[in-house]
Amino acid sequence: MFAIMKHEVIPPLTLLWYKGLGFSILAVIVLIFILRNRKKHEQDLFLRLMSVSFFTAWIYAIFYEINNGIWTIEDSLPLHLCRVSFIICIIASWRPKQWMFEWCLYLAIPAGLHAILTPELTMGRSNWLLFHYYLTHAAMLFVPLYLSFVKKMKARRNSWWKIVLYLQILVIINFPLNFLVDANYMYLHHKPLADNPFLIGEWPWYIIILEAVMILHVVIIRLIFKTTRK
Repeated sequence: MFAIMKHEVIPPLTLLWYKGLGFSILAVIVLIFILRNRKKHEQDLFLRLMSVSFFTAWIYAIFYEINNGIWTIEDSLPLHLCRVSFIICIIASWRPKQWMFEWCLYLAIPAGLHAILTPELTMGRSNWLLFHYYLTHAAMLFVPLYLSFVKKMKARRNSWWKIVLYLQILVIINFPLNFLVDANYMYLHHKPLADNPFLIGEWPWYIIILEAVMILHVVIIRLIFKTTRK
């Protein structure tokens, strides 16, 4: 019988932490390196195969949670930034759209990277949940980097601040919902357990700091990646 272990944190610098980080980063780098010089139809086919794989993992995760009695309205809705970004990555892998690429570039990369560096498993821990956690967050790094370096997509020059505004829609939805159902989507209700250095202060001050840090990450990504005038 599956044992429910809610919100388990993987301590930094432990063996499991190194394994998760190493698997995620190595998989992303190796796949991009192998595919960057392949023919266009092979690149497109691989990306669609990834879309199907990610979608299958997402659907299986839902059935897994329901079957093991750990699906709850407080934790399982696709309203966290990472879950929303993962779904957008799935769609963008099948048929990339400009705004999806920009969302993945500016939001999925920092969200996925921080999740890998400071892991918190909100459903508890099992072999599947551990694998799914790193798969989804590695996918959030892989898709925008693949679209950037393999498919040569570029963000529009002014898209960064529009993506920041789009993110606030999630905040507006989640903030009252959290208090209504006693959830913590996007960590707007209470401070998460993850050992993240940017979680400074108590509620609501850490939320303001996270917003500022998020904007800083977006600006840094904007400076690193080339943009188009369109």
